Amino acid sequence: MKTAACILLLAASVARGVSVGETYQQVVAEKGNPTSSINAGSMRMLNYPDLMIKVKDGLVVSVTAVAAKPAPTPPPGNPTPTPISPTAANIPQIYALANRVNAGVARVVAIINQPIDHLQRKPGMKIMLFTPPWFRPGSIRPDFSFVDITAFQEVPYAQYEYVSSSMNPDEAFLGAELEFNPMTKYFYTDLTIPKKRLTRDQMNEINSLYRMIGQCELKLIKLGYSGKMP
Repeated sequence: MKTAACILLLAASVARGVSVGETYQQVVAEKGNPTSSINAGSMRMLNYPDLMIKVKDGLVVSVTAVAAKPAPTPPPGNPTPTPISPTAANIPQIYALANRVNAGVARVVAIINQPIDHLQRKPGMKIMLFTPPWFRPGSIRPDFSFVDITAFQEVPYAQYEYVSSSMNPDEAFLGAELEFNPMTKYFYTDLTIPKKRLTRDQMNEINSLYRMIGQCELKLIKLGYSGKMP
């Protein structure tokens, strides 16, 4: 599952002052708070005007200098403002858009993977057993800009009071509480259990978040970003 947007690395030289192996606290003590940051699991990417620092599990794993192209020398007698490298100028926008995407993806994941009731199987319970796995391999990457997930919600379990699978030998789940949606499966985090049935309001919120992710993706591409997308 993809839950974060990465940023473009613009240079490979290591700057002085921050070293691989230092802690996050040491980086902040030396450089101050970053201009922005991106979290992707245990990885944190810290953005400074001159550096991009990757921190994994609290320790620095790479330090990359952000280098702007040298300004051309203006002709004598015709002073002009110092131009800024387009790539360097786009970095703050790329980080801001990436932060929006990361926040949107985190919210989508939280809604889709809400906890469901895990019931202990008891004698007398009429349980419909589904052949494992709950979900077939693979998933469709939603067209964030256009898809309406309300049109794809499936409730095959609703006709049964309790459902389960051999993957969950001691558990049962309330059939009316569950759903499947091929346009949200891309963000399923645990394929060993069924997924909670979403309300119309929750699906509309996901639709809005999908639109935001799609718009940010288009803007990132226009800014020259070619890295990993959700």
